Order: sequence, then structure tokens, then C-alpha cells
Amino acid sequence: MHERVPISISMLPSGSRCVVRSIVAGRGLTKRLVELGLEPGSTVKVVRNERGPLLIEVKGSRLALSRGLASKVLVEVS
Repeated sequence: MHERVPISISMLPSGSRCVVRSIVAGRGLTKRLVELGLEPGSTVKVVRNERGPLLIEVKGSRLALSRGLASKVLVEVS
């Protein structure tokens, strides 16, 4: 059986849909991202991934994540 390895959401092209698997950050940052809807199991759409911040949509809201922050969100392409 082939197991999927989670990747950083910052690596996905615009238009991708994915599922959050984990957040690799400290307790405070993880708590804040979960409050914004980025909890494990959440479905996320990458709205824009070009230069500058990554624009995502989660639970009906759009969020802009810095590249550094986005690199801490590990996802699996759905």
C-alpha cells in the first residue's frame, strides 16, 4: 500500500485543493492557526500562490499566509 507524505501548502499551485494533516509550529502559533480554521482534517483551497503571501480559502474565509508561515502547514492533496 502506498502512503502519501504530507507536503507544505506553499508548494501547491493556485487552484489546488488539499486537506490539512499537521502544523509544525510552536503551541501559540498552532493554536492561532486552528482558531482561523486550519485544523487537521480541514479542506483548503489555494486561491493564489505566486509572489508574496499565499492566499488560501478555508471554511468560507480567505486568509493570507506569509511564505514562512505557509511552510509550517503540512497538507495532503485531495
